[in-house]
Amino acid sequence: MRVLITGGSSDIGRSIARRRLALGDEVIVTASSAESLEETRARYRAEGLEVRGLVLDLSAPAMSEAALSELLAEGLQGLVLNAWTRRPPLYRFHELPQEALEADVTANLMGNLWLLRRVLPSMVEARWGRIVFISSVSTVNGTGRYGAYVLCKSALEGLMRNLAVDYGDFNVLANTVRLGIFKTERTRKYWSKPRYVERMSGVIPQGTLGEPEHVGEVLDPLLSAHQYINGAVLDVTGGLPMFRLEGVLRT
Repeated sequence: MRVLITGGSSDIGRSIARRRLALGDEVIVTASSAESLEETRARYRAEGLEVRGLVLDLSAPAMSEAALSELLAEGLQGLVLNAWTRRPPLYRFHELPQEALEADVTANLMGNLWLLRRVLPSMVEARWGRIVFISSVSTVNGTGRYGAYVLCKSALEGLMRNLAVDYGDFNVLANTVRLGIFKTERTRKYWSKPRYVERMSGVIPQGTLGEPEHVGEVLDPLLSAHQYINGAVLDVTGGLPMFRLEGVLRT
């Protein structure tokens, strides 16, 4: 199976890529620039792993048209939408500068839509495709000052359900994986504080924050050739948005 994983340099992206490589898949990862892609591939090689690369900047995805066309000509069976641009969650929605909001929507929503619209025809022609969108539990319970993030994630979740309906009879199946609170480089500023870990672990039903290694195997059934899962949402959250009341009441 040939799988394209966007955001291959992230902790979650690498977890998924490691698992797919272990299962014998051919893995292509994306990065936003040639320099970033080479650094990303070097990190994989340092682990003894070999992946192919594709430069894909969600803010200007059309620049990758030729390289993506070559990849699609080879045949692409799996697509994991994991990439997300960094935006500081500093504003309530009405305070977010218009240009920042538009940049977020352009990259994280429209950039992913561009990729889907180019990948889907080749999957339809082959009558074989698996699409997995990596989302967030924030689409269910909300997160302070993350308005643009939740907006785009929620929109793509809705689209995944519609893709499941429109393309299911072509054997192109679309599903969503919602992640909870994970210990990644992006969230280090939070989980590096013992008090934060203590309080959040007290609320999460499973009693601990997620590790990137928890994610890789989750996608196994969603990318499998033999499955009957379509339009589903799988929560990988340790039990969130359910919570332990004793964690809330603890002082």
